[in-house]
Amino acid sequence: MGLGWQFVTEMLAGAFFGWIVGRWLGDETIGALIGTGCGLAVATYTLIRGALKLNSALDRMNKSKGTKPRPPVLQENWKNRDKGQ
Repeated sequence: MGLGWQFVTEMLAGAFFGWIVGRWLGDETIGALIGTGCGLAVATYTLIRGALKLNSALDRMNKSKGTKPRPPVLQENWKNRDKGQ
C-alpha cells in the first residue's frame, strides 16, 4: 500500500473510531472531530516516518552503486561558460 493510501485510511479510521466513541458517549460530532484530529496526527507521523525510511533506502542504494550526487551549478560558472572562459 502506498503512503498516500495509508494516510487516507488512517484519517478515516480515526474519524470512524472517534464517531463510535462519540456515539457511545452521546455526542457524535465532537467524537468525530477529535477522532479526525487524532487520525491526522497519526497519519502525518506515519507519512513522515515512511518518507524518511524510503529516503534512507534510496541513499543506501545509491551508495552501493558508487554514484555520487552531482554538485550544484553556481551562477558564476554559467556566466564564465557563456563568455568562453
